[in-house]
Amino acid sequence: MAQTFLPDEAFENYSERLSSFFRMKREDGIIEVRVHTNDREALFGLEMHRAFAQMFRAVGADRENEVMILTGTGDYWMKSVNTESSLSMENPEVELPPFSEVIYDTFQVDGTKIIEELLWSVNIPVIGAMNGPGFHAETPLLADLTLCTPDTTFVEPHFTLGLVPGDGNFLILQELIGMKQANKAMYLGRPFTAQEALDWGLVTDVVPRAELLAQSWAMARHLMERPREVRALTTAVARQRWKTLFIREFAMHLSHEVTAALIRPVSIDSQPDVVTGKSGYFEMK
Repeated sequence: MAQTFLPDEAFENYSERLSSFFRMKREDGIIEVRVHTNDREALFGLEMHRAFAQMFRAVGADRENEVMILTGTGDYWMKSVNTESSLSMENPEVELPPFSEVIYDTFQVDGTKIIEELLWSVNIPVIGAMNGPGFHAETPLLADLTLCTPDTTFVEPHFTLGLVPGDGNFLILQELIGMKQANKAMYLGRPFTAQEALDWGLVTDVVPRAELLAQSWAMARHLMERPREVRALTTAVARQRWKTLFIREFAMHLSHEVTAALIRPVSIDSQPDVVTGKSGYFEMK
């Protein structure tokens, strides 16, 4: 019997399937993915945590996607925790399984898959367009090019919340801004500005909010001028250091976060503002 290639999932299908968390549009091979909650600023929950990996997998599997732009909604990359999340452990009206029964899938597996799917499955250039401060900045920071707005602040919040920094954000900071500044950000909850992020090599450019997406699309169109094979294989070269780093160290980081969370679960609702860095941090005298 004659064989044929099985079709990939169509853009129309996965963009609709993932629309509760991401709004997508595509023009001339450039796909823009905008994270949201009810078409407003994104609120972090464990469902969204899993959806990131599902989105990267779908985008990477579609060969019609040639360059990806990843951005957020409104004035925040991710504004706060979604307390209506059914697996947030904060909703008393929903009967939830014990935390120990869900932590493997929601922390260990999902946390691993976000990084794996972005670095290994999305084999095209990715432009991170950070539209403000927010949780889980590791995904736009792992992009090949990262833009941010002048009001974006960067915070490594885990230790301040009573968690071990294991989702990759701290690992990225250590690699890009150096161990001492990364440790200061983590241990003391020290936020840093968009200008500092630019000076230290964490982001590519700081762009006014009104120009953020236009600049991202202009960059994407510039990349589209190169041959398809060159774009993809150059992306593999550009990502190799990230892949080597995460293969070597990420499993240890994440497993320690999971272990500590099992020993002493925390309630994020009772914690200080970890998105903008405006409260709850040690300040040098």
